[in-house]
Amino acid sequence: MTSDRVFNKDALGQPSRRAAGARDFILSSDPNKAMQQMMKTIDTMRDVFLEENDALKSSDTSGFLSLQDKKISIARDYQNGTRQLLERKADLKHIDVALKDALRSKQKEFSDIMSENLQALDQMRSGVKRLNDRMVRGACDAVQKSNLNYSANGSLHKNKGPVSIGLSESA
Repeated sequence: MTSDRVFNKDALGQPSRRAAGARDFILSSDPNKAMQQMMKTIDTMRDVFLEENDALKSSDTSGFLSLQDKKISIARDYQNGTRQLLERKADLKHIDVALKDALRSKQKEFSDIMSENLQALDQMRSGVKRLNDRMVRGACDAVQKSNLNYSANGSLHKNKGPVSIGLSESA
């Protein structure tokens, strides 16, 4: 007999405490309804990732950041649902064949969207790295152009060579 209630356990098998306001994602005891719930969760995740991909393509940082809490919540539901389905593997053998095919199709579509998302994130990461490198290089150039130093005889010179911005141990 399958229960609609799933308890979260910590590493020691004890019931875990959840944050106030956190909700459990519990699948129906009917395997067909549970599969439909998972497909709806996959659709919701797909929609969030499509929004995120659009935000990444248009360099909409605030839009991208605003989706993160929603993405984490949906991903947590997906993870909980997947765990529940794996625990009820025997019940899932009796699922309607059309539902199984629809789930496979949704998972394939979602996998393609995730691949696109990972590429967009990688492009964003390399763009941020280039920006960071340019800022550091500009700061070093500015220091070299405006840095004054003293020569051995005490006269003041502009520094023309590389400038160390670390602490000198001999000082």
